[in-house]
Amino acid sequence: MRDPFQYYASTEALSIKAWAKFKNTRFVRVLDSSAGEGHLLKGKPFKQYQRVPIDCVEIDMRKHAVLRAQGYTVVGLDFLQFQNGSSYSHCIMNPPFAQGAQHVLKAWDILFDAEIVAILNAETVRNPFSKERQLLVRLIEQHGEVEFLSDMFAGEDAERKTNVEIALIWLKKTSTFEQEILGNILDNLRQDRREADDLASAFHVPQELALPTAFIDNAVLMFDAAFEATRQAVFSEARASRYRAMLGKTLGELSGGGVHTVDDSSLDAVKQTLYERYQDLKNRAWSSILRSTQVKSRLSSAAQKRLESDFESIKSLEFTVANIYGFLQGIIDQQGEIQLSMVCDVFDLITRYHSDNAVYYMGWKSNDKHRTLGMRIKTTRFVLPGHKVESYHTGLDWNSEQILADFDKVFALLDGKTEAEVSLVSVFRQHFSALKDGERISSSYFDVRYYPGAGTIHFFPKSKTLIDRMNRWVGCRRRWLPPVDTQADPGFWQQFEQAESLDRAFHAEVKKQCQSGIGHLRLNPFLAIQRGSESEREKGNALLAQAMSAVLASRGIDPDAMLANEPVNRNLLEWIDAFESNQDLPLAS
Repeated sequence: MRDPFQYYASTEALSIKAWAKFKNTRFVRVLDSSAGEGHLLKGKPFKQYQRVPIDCVEIDMRKHAVLRAQGYTVVGLDFLQFQNGSSYSHCIMNPPFAQGAQHVLKAWDILFDAEIVAILNAETVRNPFSKERQLLVRLIEQHGEVEFLSDMFAGEDAERKTNVEIALIWLKKTSTFEQEILGNILDNLRQDRREADDLASAFHVPQELALPTAFIDNAVLMFDAAFEATRQAVFSEARASRYRAMLGKTLGELSGGGVHTVDDSSLDAVKQTLYERYQDLKNRAWSSILRSTQVKSRLSSAAQKRLESDFESIKSLEFTVANIYGFLQGIIDQQGEIQLSMVCDVFDLITRYHSDNAVYYMGWKSNDKHRTLGMRIKTTRFVLPGHKVESYHTGLDWNSEQILADFDKVFALLDGKTEAEVSLVSVFRQHFSALKDGERISSSYFDVRYYPGAGTIHFFPKSKTLIDRMNRWVGCRRRWLPPVDTQADPGFWQQFEQAESLDRAFHAEVKKQCQSGIGHLRLNPFLAIQRGSESEREKGNALLAQAMSAVLASRGIDPDAMLANEPVNRNLLEWIDAFESNQDLPLAS
């Protein structure tokens, strides 16, 4: 298969030779613009504990985890779209040979004051037939040097061997910032005055920020405008600091008193300040995306929290339209897993806080030693406690509304729709007084009744099909139901379908066995499997499984049989396959 990214990992010898090209060994912040899996970084002359920050750009997202595992920060995907280079003192690169000149010119364009070391195909320099190559050759002549090397990708440690000759290029871009500061003071002051006047006039012309209507484009334009203003502010502060230093010390400072001012106009100080403020802006910008309606409308509150737990990795990326779409594409690519987790979250919420919300069935027998019970939500009614409000309140609190919103997202998902036509949140907001008076109100997927004194909400599902779909879905995920490639005896599905009607007999059998002392538990078996020690959980599971086996045997059901005469529900298989392949969901038959 052809490699679309032209990935040739650097050998150790080439990595060491590349790092040795840098003249300035005071590494403040380093950028590897085509990092791959970090091979070029292995030759760095400083140890990891020296805390020299290294940022990476890598277009192949499959390699990001490898880079992060080595302690590097991934800040972008496509280097040719990368913008912020102001904070880097060094840039090292092994770009795709077909785009070598473009990558070096891009680095030269975005870096502020830095050295560049690049590994290119020798032909890029020796055969300057294009404008990009000609400009690169002029840069080397005026600002750098080149060394031609053979067999650097032909050694034993080369992952992909090639005999191509390479050009090892070194460039030094020197900022004019020092010259600006040290130039004619009056000229600079006049220029500052003109810039201040221009800024003041621009402040009153907001139409120059004529943003498009697209949310993502707006966000990026706002971010770019904020960073440009920040960059100018940092430069102005540095000039002000240098001018202040030129004026000399105050009388208080000369006499040993007063506040000593620090000259923060050096290049390193400017780069560090730019970096810190840039990171702050990125933090704010990515937070706005994570908290945006576009993202939150797709995720339950628990899924949102799981996504936010990865925020440190997300916010390190450069804030560009391409990276935002890449982030959103990542959500889309993982939607099967995300949606499965969302359904399990709501299932757990329903079954965790009220013992009467679920019934039990004998789970699929994975081996002879361990046997656990599966759970399924009742199709008739379930209750959620913990929603008590003060008498003077006119609605539920924010946390309760989040739970209701999660219910709607998940049941719309199970229904193959994007949202509920009549949401639970809208029902409680518009009919809260009626609900407090005991009325039963309908939403798209539930009739609900609210008991304010007890703080409970009673849900009456309107579709047994959707509840059954949730039960089957979670059952497959938790391995309570057979694997999708296995056929089960009708007895297994009979006891699964009849779990609600068998529930009374099951609890009676559990009580009987507890009274007879079977299992020797301190807690009742239901509490044991929820809160007990490991041994108590094992005993609790064993007792419940024994009780269920006794009930099923009394009905002539043998769920252990594995006769291949009844397939797993085909509609369920279609749903699982659709979610795993991110296809449109088949509706219930």
